[in-house]
Amino acid sequence: MNLNVGCQKRSFTIASSVFRKHSSDIKPVFKPHFSNPNDVRSFEKNLPLTKKVGRPWENMNISKDEFFQRKYGNISPEERERLNEKVSRQRRMREARVSKELAAREAKRQEMFEEKRNQRKEARGYTGNSSYSVSRAKYDSVYEYIYGTHSVKSALLANKRGLNTLYVHNCQDPTIVKLAKDAYNLRIVERESKGDLNLLTKNGVHNGVVLEANSLVIPYIESVGGSEDGQYKLSLIDDATNRPTEETRPVARANDKEESLHPLALYLDEITDPQNMGSVLRTAFFYGVDFVVLPDHTTARLGPVANKASAGAMDQMNIYQTDSSLKFLQSVRDNGWSLVSTSGKPDEAQMADLKGKDGKIVENLKSKFIELSELRSLLHDGPVMLVIGSEGAGVRTNIKIKSNYLVGIPKLRQNDTLVDSLNVGVATGIIIGSCV
Repeated sequence: MNLNVGCQKRSFTIASSVFRKHSSDIKPVFKPHFSNPNDVRSFEKNLPLTKKVGRPWENMNISKDEFFQRKYGNISPEERERLNEKVSRQRRMREARVSKELAAREAKRQEMFEEKRNQRKEARGYTGNSSYSVSRAKYDSVYEYIYGTHSVKSALLANKRGLNTLYVHNCQDPTIVKLAKDAYNLRIVERESKGDLNLLTKNGVHNGVVLEANSLVIPYIESVGGSEDGQYKLSLIDDATNRPTEETRPVARANDKEESLHPLALYLDEITDPQNMGSVLRTAFFYGVDFVVLPDHTTARLGPVANKASAGAMDQMNIYQTDSSLKFLQSVRDNGWSLVSTSGKPDEAQMADLKGKDGKIVENLKSKFIELSELRSLLHDGPVMLVIGSEGAGVRTNIKIKSNYLVGIPKLRQNDTLVDSLNVGVATGIIIGSCV
């Protein structure tokens, strides 16, 4: 009988029982950080919890305007004044911080440029003296470099800013060096290479003289006063106390007659080209304009480029700025000044286009136009402030609406549409010349 039929072959092993016996004795090298090693491991619990914080007016389920109306609508005049002062200070600090950051980036860029330039010279085997350059790596954000004979001499004579060092190379005007030494005891650095001064002026035409000086500080103006006996009043903001102080100034123009003169001022509305800015300041100073007011935003920087274009008039001219253009211009009208904005008369096609937008505004502006010949009689009767706009956009419409009058320069050439405007410096000269 075969006993293997119908029986399955079975095999036995003792390995599993051996491992089970000793498995509890095997310990991990490190104790796991998870309470239950069998769970899915995740790194998210090590991250900080983030909760989106909504805006206050969204949390209160009201509009942004309503939120700020509730917060500031019922504050006292004293609290509102303090709030406005705080906002103005923050705006000035923000602008100063941005300016400093831009200057720092420019200094870093110039430092890298100088380093690469010197490396190229060394690669070509150039060996210059160790005092080769007034390196732009030392370009300090506190200082700017005034260049050109007239601009430097004007800055020395005006004494409106801090002065540090005078760099010269074959200077043809010894009075500049003498004035810098005698009046200010400045350090005079004479350079053998014209390229040293080119670096400081970014290749501007410096005539062999560059003055390292502080940036020009532009005071804030609050309002203008009346005019009497050849004098006028201004309310300026004292930067130390942030309070208005009143000053009385004489009219700048010469008077060959016995009649009393009235002041003539300019408001430059968003002129962003420094060359144009310098040209306007030069024209204004030449014609005896008493002062110039700028918005503290969207305006050209009063730096070396504008200074050079003004031929030194920038340091000599009384220049102020305002952080509230419309409020300031309203005070000009309220205090008896004639506010005259420059504007070209619209042709028939432009009038038709404007009427489709707001007919009342168009008719209001159209009724304000006067001729150039009428400006002299306006200044004879009282103080005048001219508003000059940029070449591209011109004077803003909201300023035109606030103006007493509008005036334009007629184009006499016929059948031409290519040259439709004048350079802002030239136009300013024509209009100021019509006033005086």
